[in-house]
Amino acid sequence: MMSRGAKIKIACFILLGVAVLFAGLFWYFRVHTKTPTYALSAVEKALDRNDEKLFLRYVRLDDVLDQAYDDFMAGTIAVDFGRTRETPAGLDDFAKMLKPAFTKMVRDAVETRLVSGEFPAVDQTDDGADAENILSRIGLRDLSFREITALSADEKARTATADVLAHQGEADADFTFKIELAPSDEGDWQVIRIGNVREYAVFLGQARRARVEDYLAETNAIIERHDQSVRSAQLRLYSSLSIGTLGNQSTRDMARRIMEQDILADWRQRKEELSSVSVPRSMQSLQQLRLKICDLHIAYAEGYAAWMTDKNAATIRTAESSLRQAEVLEAEEAFLAQRAKRPFGDRIE
Repeated sequence: MMSRGAKIKIACFILLGVAVLFAGLFWYFRVHTKTPTYALSAVEKALDRNDEKLFLRYVRLDDVLDQAYDDFMAGTIAVDFGRTRETPAGLDDFAKMLKPAFTKMVRDAVETRLVSGEFPAVDQTDDGADAENILSRIGLRDLSFREITALSADEKARTATADVLAHQGEADADFTFKIELAPSDEGDWQVIRIGNVREYAVFLGQARRARVEDYLAETNAIIERHDQSVRSAQLRLYSSLSIGTLGNQSTRDMARRIMEQDILADWRQRKEELSSVSVPRSMQSLQQLRLKICDLHIAYAEGYAAWMTDKNAATIRTAESSLRQAEVLEAEEAFLAQRAKRPFGDRIE
């Protein structure tokens, strides 16, 4: 039979175990869950589980978006106009006017991400296009969060700051966001602000400008090289036509060979090389215009070469129509290319 002393010891151990259990529960629910570390973990969990309610418990989304808009616009203006230039009159008022619609679209997109796990699908309707432009503008679709690299808390001020490392796909570089937290009235720590959105906007804007400059340099080199090649072929074509006559079949055969083997082949090669270039989003219109110009010159060269064989007036008229369209688009292409070289501040003067 168990002695009285043994029973007392067992009872004490049980009471101690219960006390430790309750202390642990108290620490978890009253201490650990009321820390910045737990708040950040909850935000990460909410994103993984598509838990909107949990996310909004630990993120003051409206406050974050309100401050982020102002900071992002300030950074964008700094990139577009530079520190030494004056901001155009009325731009601040215009930015303030856009703010309600801008922040609402971003909030709606974030809520869609929280519910479905994905940002809204690209929608080409007016409202959908506006939302997509905003998501692209702020680089949200291309952000992937990697890890929390640092966390510091100021117990006296009741504030905390976390360094969150993210990768920006469009810039192809990492950026560390400064996430600021503060406790709510209920004691839960919440994300209240992203402290360096302005710096993020500058980082993104400079990366985009660098990509545009790289794109222009690469494509201009392709175009200049092929322009020189086509000019040389055209000189040979004009020389052969000046020596002979179009009524002579050997002259027409020579012109057809130059057009097919040199000019047509060159335009096809130009299009292939341009198509292989990585294109920034802001240069998509210019890129598509350049490819369309290639298609029109290819159509002209094919039609001209065919005319040298069939001697059909309709064939050359169709070919010349393609050439005229190409010339019109080339003027527009030159304008867009020149515009892309200038900073945004210069473009609106």
